[in-house]
Amino acid sequence: MALLISRDDIALYRQITDSTHALKRINQHINDAQFMDLQRLLGADFYNDLERNITAANYVTLLDGGTYTYNNTTYTNVGLKVVLAHYAYSRYVLNGSQVDTAFGYVQKSNDNSVPVTLEAKKNMSKMNEQAAFNYWENVKLFLDRNTTAYPLWKELCKPISTFKFSKIG
Repeated sequence: MALLISRDDIALYRQITDSTHALKRINQHINDAQFMDLQRLLGADFYNDLERNITAANYVTLLDGGTYTYNNTTYTNVGLKVVLAHYAYSRYVLNGSQVDTAFGYVQKSNDNSVPVTLEAKKNMSKMNEQAAFNYWENVKLFLDRNTTAYPLWKELCKPISTFKFSKIG
């Protein structure tokens, strides 16, 4: 599966390490966010078509976002990369400091810092999931208004359109 975003895409919206050591972990979370979150939003057929035709002009527009005109009004599509970046970051903040070692699964720490509590990680993860879904609503509106450019949207897929909000804290 080709990654639709990179660590640099996430860094446009959230502070994230540029350590090459962490890159494998970041890519793992990007992959999971694509397969579990984005595919669920788009539907399997549309998601697979996007992945196979990622360089097609309509999919570049969908991923990168931009402005578009609908009923003589100009709107902004934030782009699927923003959605995916927030979902991937949500997964990363929850699990990013945990590493499988020869001695078992551990959370890395050092003498100069204090690990973030699990509750704080869960809160940050949930806030990023909620942000991702709010951005998704913007992209979904773009897709709904441009169905001729995306024939698999609505026709062959059954995307979800709800998100369960829960109290943080």
